[in-house]
Amino acid sequence: MPSLSAPGDPSAATAVSCCNDATANPGMTMTDTTPRHILLATDLSCRCDRALDRAVQLAGEWGAELTAATVIEPEPADLLDPRPSSWRRQATPAERMHWRLARDVASVADDIGVVVETGDPATKLVEIAEHEHCDLIVTGIARDETLGRMILGNTVSRLVRRAAVPVLVVRDRPAGPYRRIVIATDFSEAALQATLVASAFFPAAALTLFHGYDVPYTGYLTDRDFTSESRAKADEARAMLRAESRIDAALLERLDVVVERGTPEMLISDHVEDHHGDLTVVGSQGHGILFDAFIGSMDKRLLDTLEGDLLIVPGAAGAG
Repeated sequence: MPSLSAPGDPSAATAVSCCNDATANPGMTMTDTTPRHILLATDLSCRCDRALDRAVQLAGEWGAELTAATVIEPEPADLLDPRPSSWRRQATPAERMHWRLARDVASVADDIGVVVETGDPATKLVEIAEHEHCDLIVTGIARDETLGRMILGNTVSRLVRRAAVPVLVVRDRPAGPYRRIVIATDFSEAALQATLVASAFFPAAALTLFHGYDVPYTGYLTDRDFTSESRAKADEARAMLRAESRIDAALLERLDVVVERGTPEMLISDHVEDHHGDLTVVGSQGHGILFDAFIGSMDKRLLDTLEGDLLIVPGAAGAG
């Protein structure tokens, strides 16, 4: 399948060259290159339109292949249903997918592969990503306009937990490449992997490494104490980054380190909004406190308030 790239687009040409190098060197990891094959997970509803637009934009930017997949959950036949079968043949899911692609992204629709499966959506999507050798899964998220809150569906949550490749959850309508990226960190190996992946995927974006921390007995501390401690923790973080062999000088120069006191998922949501971040990145390996703050509990404030899109990066060993 030809990769999606705009004629004369230098960034797309660079991405194709990088991908070809990775193909020649199977030992390279996902932190060494941009994705070569993107899987768009869609339920064919309008809530996935933004994910489709973003997947097409990224495929063009990286010169990557794009496959759109939908999974149909089997329903038991109702033998007591008295309604006669329609004389008019219903479109198959694959036909509907081709029709939607032709309508929404006509210029590149013919370059997008289509996969339709039946079964458990999360399980099947993981299997499709593995079978198609995809490096990134892109999916959409719905907003309940009545309640004014984001809804992270069960399928997306389970997909994030099972996938061995990064999962991009798209909330916003794409207005161009990602430019301002915030990476949540607790200075763990998972956070380091998220940092390396974000820097490799988006080499032109501004990167902010954000760390939030809680302090016990805060009633005994003054604002000056908090400011001094935050500065000390930021200096400590920069020293850790300089000592990390996998972070080279160029990446170190790109990283802006921000340390603030408070609940991480609440602080980062405010930081993303205040600084107009368009992508937040978090590591998922181990499914620990930081991961649970973002994904593990459906009632977390972050899922309701986070601006922009969310990229969840598994650790080097894959899903936990």
